[in-house]
Amino acid sequence: MRCIVMSDTHGHDDDVRWLLEQAWKEIGPVDYYLHCGDGAYDFMRLENFIRRRDEFAVMAGVSGNCDVGVPGLEYHQVLPIGGAKVFLTHGHIYHVKSTYTYLDEAAKERGCSIALFGHTHKPFWEQRQTLLINPGSAADGRLALLEVSQGKPRFQLLAY
Repeated sequence: MRCIVMSDTHGHDDDVRWLLEQAWKEIGPVDYYLHCGDGAYDFMRLENFIRRRDEFAVMAGVSGNCDVGVPGLEYHQVLPIGGAKVFLTHGHIYHVKSTYTYLDEAAKERGCSIALFGHTHKPFWEQRQTLLINPGSAADGRLALLEVSQGKPRFQLLAY
């Protein structure tokens, strides 16, 4: 399963459209589009644009600290992707600006092997109890490509 992971779009819809177009030149069809918060309304506005390319892709997002009042969004989701359980969150409630321990524990407690997050605007990855991946801010031209097959992840940070 191929996933595009984005976070922290912060109202930059046009920039994110351009960013996705650049990524699409390099990669094949995408199965999941995942948004790690702070731009939930942006992600909703991008749905028709994304569906013109990947009509049946799963789109999932979470609420970040700047997404006040977005109906129906939780602070985290657990998604089964390619034989793995993926923890999707913005990260602010896990204090990721000062430590990754709480995020790692929260993902592990839910049986996840991968945790995707944002909030810091900085690309980051580290294998702990779970594989922690932050794509960086899409508003700054950053995405991540995550591929999961038989529970094994591969990922690449994309910057344009």
